[in-house]
Amino acid sequence: MKILTKDEILDVDINQLPMLVLSYNYRDIVSSLINIRKKSHYNHLMWYYRPGWFASQGMFFSLDKAEKFLDHHRLKFWYNPDWTVFDKAELFTNIKTDLEKPKFRTRYDWLAIIGQLVGLTGIQNPMTKICSDYGGYLKRVDSTYNLKHPAPSDVNEWLKGQSQYKIWGRYLKD
Repeated sequence: MKILTKDEILDVDINQLPMLVLSYNYRDIVSSLINIRKKSHYNHLMWYYRPGWFASQGMFFSLDKAEKFLDHHRLKFWYNPDWTVFDKAELFTNIKTDLEKPKFRTRYDWLAIIGQLVGLTGIQNPMTKICSDYGGYLKRVDSTYNLKHPAPSDVNEWLKGQSQYKIWGRYLKD
């Protein structure tokens, strides 16, 4: 397993993108509680959209500087080496479409977090999303993706079970 440096992450070749990124903010109590509840190492999902920038669901789905996640987060980067130029274009287009939506259309789904915490993942506001709902972009390029209302840990487990997906590397600040 490759341990990535900050420079390797920030200087990624655009041709390697997009990548699905799982993270865990180890200095945040809510992140830690989610990890305990889900028995997982990761509690946030985002996309490495362009060098130095993650498409991430915070209060709204927006671009965040990758550096924001390099001080207090453990990161795991997934990719599919078999994605064609067309597959990647489809992913980029879907991410870009959501990034360009008005903020009120990409706000965080707090109701879904309650559903995740009590084990009723169907509890969601149909007009909003949580971070792991953006894993659904995979449906556009992989017909085997079948997760509904997943937690980041569910997406991680699904990816581990698919031979075509590979881990580019992991990051944990030394």
